[in-house]
Amino acid sequence: MTVLQASLTRPDYIMQPGPAADAYTSAETRIIELDFELPAGVSLHDSLAQKIKSLGLSGAYVRIAIAGMSRLEYVIPSLSPDDKHVAWYSKTYRPAMPGRIEDAGINCGSLSEQAFFHCHGLWSDANGDTAMGHLLPEATVLSTPARVTGIGFKDARFNRVSDPQTGFDLFVPEQLALAPKEAQAMLLRIAPNIEIAQPLIEACQKTGWSRASVHGVGSLIGAKFADGRTMNSFATEVLVTEGTVDLSGDEPRVSLEISLVGLDGEFMHGQLASTGNPVLITFEIILKNQSKDK
Repeated sequence: MTVLQASLTRPDYIMQPGPAADAYTSAETRIIELDFELPAGVSLHDSLAQKIKSLGLSGAYVRIAIAGMSRLEYVIPSLSPDDKHVAWYSKTYRPAMPGRIEDAGINCGSLSEQAFFHCHGLWSDANGDTAMGHLLPEATVLSTPARVTGIGFKDARFNRVSDPQTGFDLFVPEQLALAPKEAQAMLLRIAPNIEIAQPLIEACQKTGWSRASVHGVGSLIGAKFADGRTMNSFATEVLVTEGTVDLSGDEPRVSLEISLVGLDGEFMHGQLASTGNPVLITFEIILKNQSKDK
């Protein structure tokens, strides 16, 4: 199936330009819970990078919501201009400000030993119109102090490297120290065309966790929702708004609430169906062990 055909339908598989990779890669880490305030007047990238460094962390995954913005830039999925990638990014959008971030997830990792972030979310502009996409943290500035919550990593991080399969530079988990005997979280990168729920189940089974919360950002080949709705845009940007893996019953269960945006800028929310949701380019997941919380 060509990319043009795929943009008009919802395929289950899209051939990438390079050789297939492992279904997922992972790293394990101890964590700290994060809850702090970011200052106004500084780029989201710089203020977050400074805070993570001051805490001595190797990386983090954070959420920010209902945060006033004086500047914001973002992109959405687009068709690829060449045959070296299955999708690309749109032009950069600069909505009228002041506005606010409604909800965003930010994976705080590294590129060449410098802070590098991957953010998907929803925001509203000066007119109150809401949009979704891939936010550019270095070009986004808070107008008022904003609360940030999340998970800080001690023994692992997401590091941006070249990916032969997709032709993109992507975040992959990197183990920086020996995996802790009792890991509190796992970092996962799920590869293209892999059903998103399956690696989450396998990772929890491997570590013996009966339950975990799910956090992260990535892309799916459209989406199939539990209520029967579908997004047919083959290229999407996705934010996991809430998720769990539960292995305590007779059958493994994965529940993923998401928001996602497609090629035309339209976005949807809801719970994914249990099957029928393969990854497009990549998906960065943090699993937080909740086995003892049951």
